Amino acid sequence: MTLVVFLVAGVLLLGLVVLAGTRLLRHHDGSGSGAADALGSFIDVFDPARARADRDLDSREHQGEVIPSPDDDDRPVTVDLRKGTVRIRRTSTPD
Repeated sequence: MTLVVFLVAGVLLLGLVVLAGTRLLRHHDGSGSGAADALGSFIDVFDPARARADRDLDSREHQGEVIPSPDDDDRPVTVDLRKGTVRIRRTSTPD
C-alpha cells in the first residue's frame, strides 16, 4: 500500500513538473535562462579580451556627454529686478 501511495505521488509530481515546464516554454517573456547565462560566461574564460571589450561597449551605451554647469556669467538672460533691466546675451552656435 505504501508503494502505491509513493508511486501515485511521484506520478502527480512528475505531471506537475511537466505541466510547469511546458507552460514556461509557451509563455516565454524574453528573459534569459540560467543555463544560457552560465554558458555565456565561457567567453570570459576562453577569450577574456573580447569579454572585456564587450563589457566596455555595453557600458558606453549608457554613457552621456559631460557638460559644464553654467556659471553666473554663462546665463543668456539676466534680469535685475532692482534696476528694472534685462540683459540678453547672444550665444554663438557651433557650425
